[in-house]
Order: sequence, then C-alpha cells, then structure tokens
Amino acid sequence: MKRNLMSYLGILIAVTMVLTACQPAAAPVPAPANENQAPPAEKAPEPQKAEAPVAADKKITVGLVQINLSHPFHIGEVNGAKEAARRYGFELKVVSGEDDVNKQIQAFENLVNEKVNAIAVNFIDVKAFAPAMEKAKAAGIPVVCLHSKADGCATVFGFDEWYTGNEAGKYGVEMLIAKNGSAKGKVANLQGLLGQGLNEQRTGGWEEIMKQNPEIEVVAKEPTSWDPKKAVDIMENWLTAYPDLDLIYGNSDGLTVPASNSIKQAGRLWDGKSGKAGEQIIVTSVDGSDFALEAIKKGEMSSTFLYAPEYTGFWKAYVPFKIAMGEKFDPETKIKGTLVTTANVDKILELAKDQKEKIQEFPFEKPLPEIIEIYMKK
Repeated sequence: MKRNLMSYLGILIAVTMVLTACQPAAAPVPAPANENQAPPAEKAPEPQKAEAPVAADKKITVGLVQINLSHPFHIGEVNGAKEAARRYGFELKVVSGEDDVNKQIQAFENLVNEKVNAIAVNFIDVKAFAPAMEKAKAAGIPVVCLHSKADGCATVFGFDEWYTGNEAGKYGVEMLIAKNGSAKGKVANLQGLLGQGLNEQRTGGWEEIMKQNPEIEVVAKEPTSWDPKKAVDIMENWLTAYPDLDLIYGNSDGLTVPASNSIKQAGRLWDGKSGKAGEQIIVTSVDGSDFALEAIKKGEMSSTFLYAPEYTGFWKAYVPFKIAMGEKFDPETKIKGTLVTTANVDKILELAKDQKEKIQEFPFEKPLPEIIEIYMKK
C-alpha cells in the first residue's frame, strides 16, 4: 500500500510539472512608438525577460551620463532617473562630464569598463564619442543616445525639438503682433551648446518660423554652453547693442530666466500692452522648469515649453533598463511637450509640483501629453 501511494505521488508530480511547462508565456510589452514617447499604460509595463541579454536573477545596472550636474534641468532629470531605478529595482550610476567633453568620454568609458548593462548619454560633442561608442559595442553594452544621433545607438531618445522650436516661434510671432501691431520686430536667440542636436533643432525650428515673416529680423544668436552666467553676460551686451530689441528666445529656462532678470533690472520687460515696439522685450523659452513657470505667473516671461525634467529623467533611465532586459525600440523615440503661457500655467505648475513632491506615485509611465491632459481637466 505504501509503495502504491508513493507511485501515485510520483505520477501526480510529473503531471503537474508538464502542465506547468505548458502554461503560455506572458505577452511582450510593445516598445513605444517613435511619434509618441511612451506606452500609454495604466501601470508600469513588464519587461520582456525571455529575450533579456542578462541573467534573470542578476541585478541590472544602468549608467546615465549627463553634460553636467549643475543645470537645474539636469538635476531634476537625475531625480526622475532615481525614481525609475527605485520602481524597477535596478542600480543607477550617474556621472557627468562637468561641461568637459574629455571628462565626459572618460566617465562613459569608466562605465563600459565597469560592465554596466546599458548606458544613456547626453553628449557634449557627439562626434568626439566615436571611439568610445566602439568600445561600448565591443563590450556588448547598448547605448541610448540622448538628443543626438551617433553610430551604434540602440535608440535615439529625446524631444521633438524641431516641433518645439516651431511652436515657440509661432507663439513668439503672436506676441510680436500683440506688441507691435503686426508680425515685425527684432529678435534674438540665446543658444545652448553648439553642435548638440537638441540645441541646433530648437534654434532651427524657431528660425524657420521667423524666416516666414519678412519683417522679423533675427539680429543675434549666441551660444552659452548652457551656462547661466554666460547668458546673463550676453543679455547685458544685447541690452546695449540692440536698444530696439523686441523679443528673445532662450533654448533653456536655465538660460532664459537669468537673462529675463537682467531685462527686468533694466526696466525693459514687456508689460503685455500694445504699441511698445522697440521699447520692451518679450521673453520666450524652453524646458518648463518650475522657476520658469513661476516667472510666467509673475509676468516676467511670456512662455516656455514643458518638458518636465523629472519625467524626462525617468525615461532616460527607464529606456536603457528596458533595452537591457531585451526590449526593442524604434531608431528614434521622441517626447512631445506643450507650450506653457499664462493661459495654462496654473495647471502646469500643479503638475511640476507633483513630480517633485509626489514623485513615488507620479504616473511617469504614461505619455506626457496624456498626463498634461489629466491636469488640464482638474
């Protein structure tokens, strides 16, 4: 009887094992479409573990290489990246070039030597990275290229910068019409880092709109290397060199807000009234940093373009993590933000505040336009 019972148990265990093995595998999570930045999921998607290039029981390490860790937007991005690591249980290593391309390349290569599972890099000079990218390829480490294209990118992740420049330009034209009575005036552009993809496209998209209006003259474009102090120095020079300047467009709030402070001190901020041609300056920008949103609310800036640093940083860590887990992405994965003016700044301020103060529950996995829509309906 005992022997029969043992035989019965053995058969039962064998049948159970066969049934377990026949269970269907979980459906893979689709990669985000290249025209919209993120899969519209109510909860965080599960990575495709079946294709993962690393062992399932091994903790994944993601490297994030920034230009610097002093620009407010970059700091916000790091906080978002840390939240992605907390949610999905991977290790995050953040390094920066401290605004020096050689230091940035060394920091990148250090991550390669440490054999991290994936790297995301915001290039200072993408062309200088060719040998470093080859080292990552040889080591089998996928690289997510942030804002700039390079040979060997697993995907290029960033913003739809030309669209951003276009939208900022269109609103700038509207403001010039409100101020000067028609689409005319003298305008200038505070740039970031020459040669960087996002900088060139933010400027290019904006300039394209300016050129469509023959009575608008772009009198100056100057790079700042994303340095707020340089932005202030340039702005002070412009106040003297162009006493009839009508509008400035800054490629980042970290540049534009300090420049706006200089304009305010000179008593030349546009007060929103018409008939001020050549007397006061309209201020427009990009990023949607909280301090820029406050400046719009106070009337010290006319517009910015929301990118939401914590949101962006979350995805700059989350995308390489998913790639390390075996997921495939399109060659380009883009975020679309939204124009912020006095008409919607209160709702966007609420969003920006929640990113920071409620970071552990903020719905980062959703597409940014969907999140914006949720806040606009509140």
